[in-house]
Amino acid sequence: MVVPLDIRSRDGANSARLADAAVSQWRAIDAALAPIIGNLGVAALYHRSLFLSKKAHPWLDHERSPDVPGMDLPALRALLAGRDPAEVSEASATLLRTFMGLLASLVGAPLAERLLGPLWIPSPAGTSGQDTSS
Repeated sequence: MVVPLDIRSRDGANSARLADAAVSQWRAIDAALAPIIGNLGVAALYHRSLFLSKKAHPWLDHERSPDVPGMDLPALRALLAGRDPAEVSEASATLLRTFMGLLASLVGAPLAERLLGPLWIPSPAGTSGQDTSS
């Protein structure tokens, strides 16, 4: 099972390590979902999640490189590595919850959880808590 970034943050992980862990998690999500919805489908959900997550974390905003058709994970890593570890954990959790909420709205929560398996760690309340209607 994947260790949540907030636990790593409490264990003293620095921003760079947390950013690496977040990027690794997104690569695993891409690997799990791409055979089903394609790399561009995963990227579309990721970019929508970024857009929605910017409401809570405006600093997540970055230019999309026309040279990177999928997820621009180096750009995400750079954004995360430059922040406080607590901010990295919080923003990463928001981004993941938002992504999961979007995926669940498309395929249903049970299938979304099954597709992402151990990569998905629900919030303590067990819901995404994220408005995906915007």
